[in-house]
Amino acid sequence: MSSYSVLALCFGVMVGLYLSYQGEKFRKKPRKARELALKGATTGVSALLAAYGCMLHPLPGHFFLLAGLCVCVAADVVLDRNFLAGTAAFGLGHICYCIAYALLRAPGLESLAVFLCLCGAVGALYPQLKKLSGQESVLPYLCYALLIGAMLALALPQKPVLLLGAALFVLSDGLLLARIVKKLPSRAYDYVCLGCYFLAQFLIAASTLA
Repeated sequence: MSSYSVLALCFGVMVGLYLSYQGEKFRKKPRKARELALKGATTGVSALLAAYGCMLHPLPGHFFLLAGLCVCVAADVVLDRNFLAGTAAFGLGHICYCIAYALLRAPGLESLAVFLCLCGAVGALYPQLKKLSGQESVLPYLCYALLIGAMLALALPQKPVLLLGAALFVLSDGLLLARIVKKLPSRAYDYVCLGCYFLAQFLIAASTLA
């Protein structure tokens, strides 16, 4: 089976699992265990794709991408149980991605410049992050925001598919933050937010095939 066939198969399975997950979530009486299993499985398809890519191209950076994806599978489930613990788990996933990017292609001055700009953006978002943390410390959310900013900055010199995956991940998190702060109930908004997330993970995984 060619790499393109594997990509098409994985993408089709991922879309099917994603739609099943959304269908379960929006049932009148959703079954939480099934919902979480479908959510984790959707990201799990990307992890399996990355594992296949690691067999074809066993680069250290690819193995760290695979590790990040596996961590995100667990984070998908944990986030629904405990938001702070889920955020920490995704933070660990981003650390794996940062290491992977640095190993694949060393960052340049443009990555540093973008990271500094993103640090300024995180500062501007502080009131929203403070609101999100509630009575808890805002420090974990600030650390996460800086981590995902570093992840995007380190993705700049990478191949386009990997950069697009990183950008969609940041977009998804930005949409999630807006949804939480603004309390947006729209089902369409939820589909777009999570659709960006799962597509981001798929593109990150797909980058291991080339």
